[in-house]
Amino acid sequence: MKKSENISEIAKALNEVRKNIKQPEKNANNPFFKSKYVMLEGVVDAIDKALPKGFAYTQEVTSDGNQISVSTFLMHESGQYIQFDPLNVPVGKNDAQAFGSAETYARRYTLSAVFGVTSDVDDDGNSASKSAPHEAPHKRRVTPKKSGKPMASQEDKDTLKDKIVALSKEMAMNPKPLTVDSMKNAKVTSWKEMTKDDLNAMDHELTTELMEFRQKSEKKDSKKPADESTDELWDKLNV
Repeated sequence: MKKSENISEIAKALNEVRKNIKQPEKNANNPFFKSKYVMLEGVVDAIDKALPKGFAYTQEVTSDGNQISVSTFLMHESGQYIQFDPLNVPVGKNDAQAFGSAETYARRYTLSAVFGVTSDVDDDGNSASKSAPHEAPHKRRVTPKKSGKPMASQEDKDTLKDKIVALSKEMAMNPKPLTVDSMKNAKVTSWKEMTKDDLNAMDHELTTELMEFRQKSEKKDSKKPADESTDELWDKLNV
């Protein structure tokens, strides 16, 4: 959790919210746990009605692979702030519906925890080890993205392919094991989802591999007998 040096005004504002908030009605069914819960809209409405003047909040939604992360920020007009650590929710399927559902759950869960909204029925912790319940996603959609890092373009990958082919010819080996080894050493897990950082790491590994190969080749060449000069050959004729 990150926060301003002083959070006295935020503490007062949160206390006001806790005193004034009216717990919303649990009017949505959870078919997985056979219980009722408060939809995201109900949680947001209950909080907004209880917020004192000069106090606000916002949420940031990001995704990385099959995971949604939601961070909640509290802000006061005095300049004080609190940034809560993100809640990470796994996504079962790689489609917009699943990402939207996970986002809705994460936003509702974190807001309820921060502002003291009892949005779920207490099940004595029985569902703590289970996956997040499937909810109808909120109307706002977040576009799933694999990573916050810039992805390598197809042109970048084609250039790397050409380099691999050229190196494999010089090193007299098949391009496939060279590619597999360089990916492993660079800790690149997917050619398709390769980031620019991954590509640079692979390029570095390939360059290192080539330098080592050339050094070994130079050592082998240095052990070969040097070509004899014309005078040395003439002396051996004993004429």
